[in-house]
Amino acid sequence: MNSAIKIKQPQETYRVAPAKFNIWLFMIASSMLFAAFVSAYIVHKPDAQAKSLWTLFDLPVFFTYSAITAVISSITLFIAWRAAKSDELGLNKSMLGVTLVLGILFCVFQYLGWQTLISQGLTFVNAKPEDISASYVWVITIIHALHVLGGIVLLAVTLARAIQFKVHKKSMTLMSVTHTYWHFVGLLWIYLFLFLYFAR
Repeated sequence: MNSAIKIKQPQETYRVAPAKFNIWLFMIASSMLFAAFVSAYIVHKPDAQAKSLWTLFDLPVFFTYSAITAVISSITLFIAWRAAKSDELGLNKSMLGVTLVLGILFCVFQYLGWQTLISQGLTFVNAKPEDISASYVWVITIIHALHVLGGIVLLAVTLARAIQFKVHKKSMTLMSVTHTYWHFVGLLWIYLFLFLYFAR
């Protein structure tokens, strides 16, 4: 009796780390949230201007400093990421530390920007009816700052793991997640800053 021999073909499987998948879902959701804010701003502005309920004002210079800081921090984190891939662990740790400091500096500049708005009477709570434009700036910058704080937590955790020699070319998941998310919040701020600068 001839028995048929079945050869089982190997199946290719593609796996994405849950952390990477989750961070991409979060970034997509965040992008949709800010797209909604931007759309509301664009739609609301003409009607508010027609009713004299829209104040024109210059963005605080500290928001410009924040944008510059975001660009520099993206560069330092890219260096940290490449260093981890090359097992240059000393450089990886130092650049993670620099990026963490720059992230904190970004938040300081945002705080100083908010203080400038307050000194000009452009507040969010109890704002005058004609300060609708300021309310949009407050909402957009505060919610983005919360995203940055999340990135700072990621950076701190990644740095702590790097100090324990748990970030290297064979263990890149956390480093990659941090790298991706930090670039996202940096690019998001550049976009929001340019939008608020030119759309006001």
